[in-house]
Parts: sequence; structure tokens; C-alpha cells
Amino acid sequence: MTPNVVLIIQPQLNQGTFLTLCSEMSGQSPARKADVAGLTGIPHLISTLAAFNDSPESDVFNLLQFGCLIASDERDTPEILEVASGMPFALVDTIIRGTQAILMCGTLQQWVSAVARGCRKDQETSIRICYDKIYLCFCQQGLGFAFSGTKHDLPDHTFYLTYDKRS
Repeated sequence: MTPNVVLIIQPQLNQGTFLTLCSEMSGQSPARKADVAGLTGIPHLISTLAAFNDSPESDVFNLLQFGCLIASDERDTPEILEVASGMPFALVDTIIRGTQAILMCGTLQQWVSAVARGCRKDQETSIRICYDKIYLCFCQQGLGFAFSGTKHDLPDHTFYLTYDKRS
């Protein structure tokens, strides 16, 4: 079975209250740059939180939680979970024999790390397919910039990501 993935949990911010209170406390809106840039959705949220954050020790990607529902062959499930080690999950057998459903949640930073491990050329094809689909789910939300890897297509219609070790 080819793994399938749906992004089902996304961060939500009470933007009206947040922006009102931030403007009252700091005298400026942290959404100003995002608004000027014409950003929307989650990229707007990330830009707004980054403008609010003055701490170099804090990574905005660790503030945002996402969750994916993954359907996988039960033989692939342990490796899918291993690639995302440290991320909480719930697991259930489905009505389709040999197929399991995984609900996995984590911060954006955890997903970036898991995708980097799962979208490697040497990764087993079914695992790479799963993490390719996770990567594409995040790209569909405008979050491709969070994954700094270079995409390389393979003949089996999957892809892998490579990263510049200098960055």
C-alpha cells in the first residue's frame, strides 16, 4: 500500500486579540511587515510571530503545532514513526487489512527535521513517499520556505531533498 497523508491540524491564533494587545504594549503591530508583504494564512502567522519575537534563543517554528493523518501499510508504520522520533502519535488498525492510521503531531521544527530524514535518497521508497507527501502538504500551505532542501526528482516519481551543509 502506498502511504497517504492529510494535514489535519494547523495552528490558529486569535489574531484580533493578539494584535490589539501587542499594539497596546509595544506601540506597533507585529503584523505590519506581513501585511505590507501581502502574506496570508500560515506564512502571515509565522511572519507576525517572528516580528513579535526579540529572543535569538527562541525559534518561531517551535511555537507552531501541526498534525498529519497518515494511512500506511502496517509493515511501514514502525519506520514512519522512527523517522519522526520524538513526535507524539496515536495509532489504530483500519478496516482495510494490513493498513494502519497514524495521527502524528509536532512543531513545525519537528516536521522539518522529520521530512529531512524521510526524504533522503537512501530511504526506503514507501517511507520516502510518505515524507514526500508530508512535504507537499506543507508546501500547499505556503510553507515550502521552511524546508531549505533542494528537491531532486527520481525515476520512480518520488523525490529526495538535499541540504547545503554550509548553511
